[in-house]
Amino acid sequence: MDLPVSVAELAEQLRGDREIVPDPALFSDPQVFAAERERIFQRSVMALDHQTRLSEDGRWFRCDAAGRSILVTREAGGRLHALRNVCIHAGYPVCEAEEGSAERLMCPYHGWEFALDGRLVEPELSSRIDPSRLRLASYPVRVCNGLLFADPPGATAAPVNYAPAWLTAATVTRRSRYNTSWNWKYLRHFLQSSPHLFFDGLPDERHEVGPLALMFAQARRAVLLRVIPKFAEQTEFQVIEMMAGENPRSAESEIGPDPVAERLHAADTSFSWFDRKLARRYWSLMSGESEAELLG
Repeated sequence: MDLPVSVAELAEQLRGDREIVPDPALFSDPQVFAAERERIFQRSVMALDHQTRLSEDGRWFRCDAAGRSILVTREAGGRLHALRNVCIHAGYPVCEAEEGSAERLMCPYHGWEFALDGRLVEPELSSRIDPSRLRLASYPVRVCNGLLFADPPGATAAPVNYAPAWLTAATVTRRSRYNTSWNWKYLRHFLQSSPHLFFDGLPDERHEVGPLALMFAQARRAVLLRVIPKFAEQTEFQVIEMMAGENPRSAESEIGPDPVAERLHAADTSFSWFDRKLARRYWSLMSGESEAELLG
């Protein structure tokens, strides 16, 4: 689809030298969100979870990532798969539960059943149909130092040194999910500038995995932040806290008010944060142009 007018106008501002004044439609227009879904979300590497969530053969979990519902499965022999949670029969979600253990995945709409690698196993259809087509859409899945990633076509793979090596032996101490009425761009900026919500002091490491995931790490504790765009003005995010060894703060964080929830209510959602640097990066993601191409 063509770029919406509000996005195209951003390029004109970037070619000048005045302060960037973004069109409010960039943060509220469903057409802009649809273009972002096509040009950014569907081309972004997906950070999914920690490998311990699939601790045994037969385990699976459902994950919202990059505008898709994904089923992450572990079949016999420890083989991992990332499958679209959309039945090939009538487009209904195959699984609505958050996680489970099974030899097969069964769509509740008409009872079609799929193996954990996505192959259709029930019903057995005519031999005239190419069996390679009778499977759920899938994405390559990788494990990087204990973290699970899926790579849509055209996505730039996360570097192998993205996650600290000690995460391989870490355990997940908390999974929390939050809902906001914010545009995903602002939420990402908010999280990137708020490591103090998760740590005492500055983190030792900060990493980005595409436009929809961040990681902060301090000592033997790390937090993976997954941004989950739903609509132009509704974005969820998931906090996955991981720890190796003992860390007193993790236990203490379960007591008292939730600092993340409190900060969400007090945040300033004006457009002052959307500066030239962020505008250039956003334009590059939406247009595929480098800064040199933009200014040339």
